[in-house]
Amino acid sequence: MSFFAWTLIVVCVVLLVFSLVRYAAFLASNARAGLLAGIRDSGGGLARPLLAGMATSFVAGVAALMAYPLAWLPRRERAAGNLPVVLVHGLYHNRSAWVLFSRRLARAGFTDLHTYEYNSFTGQFDQAVEGLCQTLDRLLGPRPGARAILVGHSLGGLVCRAVAADSRCRDRVAALVALGSPHGGSELARLGVGTMARGLIPACGEAGGGIPARVETLPEPDCPRLALISPVDDFVFPRSCLRPGRPGWVEHMVRPMGHVYMLYSAEVAARTAEFLREALPSRPGEGDGR
Repeated sequence: MSFFAWTLIVVCVVLLVFSLVRYAAFLASNARAGLLAGIRDSGGGLARPLLAGMATSFVAGVAALMAYPLAWLPRRERAAGNLPVVLVHGLYHNRSAWVLFSRRLARAGFTDLHTYEYNSFTGQFDQAVEGLCQTLDRLLGPRPGARAILVGHSLGGLVCRAVAADSRCRDRVAALVALGSPHGGSELARLGVGTMARGLIPACGEAGGGIPARVETLPEPDCPRLALISPVDDFVFPRSCLRPGRPGWVEHMVRPMGHVYMLYSAEVAARTAEFLREALPSRPGEGDGR
């Protein structure tokens, strides 16, 4: 076999092994938290949801690796309308995370799409928040009434929460959607590298430590808020860590899928678009470029 074929086999084996390790940790974490029974009951057993999670986790891993270099291509900046959608990636990812998700949102009528990138390898959470605030200032400018929709995956959801609660930005956020975000941290973060990853390690009890605890002390954003949750998330566990657990949030459980696969799921994109249409019925139309 060629070098390329061998490399592909090795990459696939590594992705599969990592997926198995994460789901072993998922089972152990939720068992300690006493949550396995609830997962079993809601999914009609454990085998089928876990198989769906592992399969989608593997597929998403391959897709993410293939798409990752796309973020290195030159970015085409576009002027924003009065209600742009800003997509914020998660830990160790980049704007390539949104390649498929953004196309599905555009087909649903949300065509004014923008991505925000931050350094989650060596950067700080405060820097990511400040950068998103500056991005909103740049996109919205001084236009009265201009607001943005924030959609964040994983850690990106916490960045969005912090920005939507910030006194400088809270009046400029129309809605917030968090996909698989570690609102209470994640036990997998114990294996993470970098300040942001280590900041997601849960503290004792239900509340998260580090970044989640800081976000929890902020005022709740004054806008419609949706948290989309997979019952077999293989990056954020135990499952209670996926719930904001605060008034004003709509929590919706999607079908069993891996954490990264939420970025490629037609169901997740459709539910996001549906929520935004219901929450913002008077949003500007496509004809005005928004």
